[in-house]
Amino acid sequence: MDNIQVFYDIALTPDEYREKLTELKDGFDKIYNEHTITKDSDFENFKNSNMNLLVIAEPWCSHCMLNLAILFKLAEAADINVKVSLRDDNEALMNAYLTNGNKVIPKVIAIDKEEKEAAVWGPRAPMTAIIQKDIMKDMPEKGTAEYDAAFTAVKKEMKEKFMTSPELWDAVETDLKQTLSVK
Repeated sequence: MDNIQVFYDIALTPDEYREKLTELKDGFDKIYNEHTITKDSDFENFKNSNMNLLVIAEPWCSHCMLNLAILFKLAEAADINVKVSLRDDNEALMNAYLTNGNKVIPKVIAIDKEEKEAAVWGPRAPMTAIIQKDIMKDMPEKGTAEYDAAFTAVKKEMKEKFMTSPELWDAVETDLKQTLSVK
């Protein structure tokens, strides 16, 4: 996307995004407060990349709760600037970063010093995708009466798993560092 810096310039700071959290605030805070950043060679590469990060997210999204809690802590430790663009308020930006034609979030875009896209991460780490697939394996067909109730239960189970799995937090951190560590 040619004008990515325009979206970055008007996006929310991490603190402004956190103020918008409602039902996922406790989960976000738990992950953020309990996760410890691993300062390995991937961390050093990430830290030395000198990128700004623009995230497409929404405060109601459980995947955003998990990933942004880790990303914010990681970026803070590495002194990397992060801003958040709300998906539902920035359709042009979201449409430039679709996943298989869908508006799946979060998406993290690394912006280099020339204000160009250097890397894109998201919407989830491989381990998260495996967990989600396992939790959703017995879902009724989409569009049926049973689907909505089952989906509500699945969202609750995923939120709980996201909030209580330090192994998953580490996997997300590793994937973020490896994908966004560009020169």
